[in-house]
Amino acid sequence: MRIRTFFLCAASFAATVLASGCKDDVEPGVEPSDVQGLFVNEVCSGGTDWIELYNASDEAMDLTGYHVQDSKGTDEEYTFPSGSSIAAKGFLVLEEGAFEFGISGGGDEIKVLDENYSVIDDVTVPEMEDGFTYARTEDGGSSWEIVEGGTKGRSNGGTPDERPEDPDDGNNPDDDQPSGVDYSALKLNELNGNDKFIELYNSSDADIDIAGVYFTKDDEDTFTAAEGTVVPAKGFLTVWSEKADALEENPGLAPVFEFGLSADKSVKIELFAPDGTSLDVFKNLSVSLGETWGEDDGMYDSKDKGSFARETDGTGDWYIMTATEGESNASAEKVEDDKIEW
Repeated sequence: MRIRTFFLCAASFAATVLASGCKDDVEPGVEPSDVQGLFVNEVCSGGTDWIELYNASDEAMDLTGYHVQDSKGTDEEYTFPSGSSIAAKGFLVLEEGAFEFGISGGGDEIKVLDENYSVIDDVTVPEMEDGFTYARTEDGGSSWEIVEGGTKGRSNGGTPDERPEDPDDGNNPDDDQPSGVDYSALKLNELNGNDKFIELYNSSDADIDIAGVYFTKDDEDTFTAAEGTVVPAKGFLTVWSEKADALEENPGLAPVFEFGLSADKSVKIELFAPDGTSLDVFKNLSVSLGETWGEDDGMYDSKDKGSFARETDGTGDWYIMTATEGESNASAEKVEDDKIEW
C-alpha cells in the first residue's frame, strides 16, 4: 500500500497522524513510539525477502494501521490492515509480496512505526549473502548476529533451518519450507459463526507445529499461530473468536483470533503456510456481488443452524452441518443438502 509523503501542519493532514496536529514539527518516522514490546526480530534479504516481528509482551498486540518500511520510507511501505494482530510472546512473518519494497542484500534499514508514524523499532541490516539472516541472539534482545539458515517464524534460540543444497527452482517440495516442514496436511475443517470458532485439521500421521501459520478473513483480518501451537496427528485445533460466548465461561481458551465471524455474511477464510503459500480456502459468496466480503446477503446462511463443515475431515465437500467443535465431522448431520460452492 503506497502512502504519500506527509507534510506536517498541512491543512490536509492525514487521518492516521495524531489529530492534535503538529508535535514540535517532528518529521514522521523520527519520534519514538509509546508502544513497548514489539521488535523486528529477524530479517532475510536473500532469495525470498522476509521480516519477522516478535511480541515480547504478555498480551496480544493489535497491529492495525502500523507501518513497516525499508530505507525508502513511505514510498513502498507496508501498512497492516484492520484486525491485524500478533500473539503474546508470538512471531509474525511478513513475506516479500505482502510488502512491495525489496530488502537489499547490500544492506538496508527496516523500521516498524505505529499508526502515528512514531518509531517502534529501527534496525540497520548489514550486507549478507543468500541463505543468511540477520537475527537477534535472543528474541527481543539487544544483540544481533548473522545466522546461516535462520529461524523463520520461531524463536531465535532454536536450531537454525538448513540451507537447501539445490537451487530454489520450485522443483524441491521442501523449497521455502522452514526446516522442511510440510504444511500441506493442514486444512480448514469447520467454520462456525454462531459459536464463533475456526477449526483446523491435520490429516497427516505426525504432529505439526504451526508456528507462523496464519489465516485471514476477507483478505484483511489476520490470525497467526504462536510458537508451540501444535495440531496433533489426525487431530483438530479450535481457534476461537474473541467474541465467542465460550470465552466468558472459560477465559483460558486458546488460541484466540481478534475479530468476529458471521454465520450469514459473505466471507472468505484462507489458510496460509508461514511462507505465504495458500493451503486452503473457504468462501461464502455474496448473492448480489459475488466475491465481495462482509455483505449481508451471503449465499449460504448457517445462522442458528450449526457450522460450515466438510463432510469428510480435511478433504470433503462443504455443507451446513451440526457443530462438532474439536471432533470429527463424521458424527455431524447435514442441516441442508445443498453443497456449498463458489
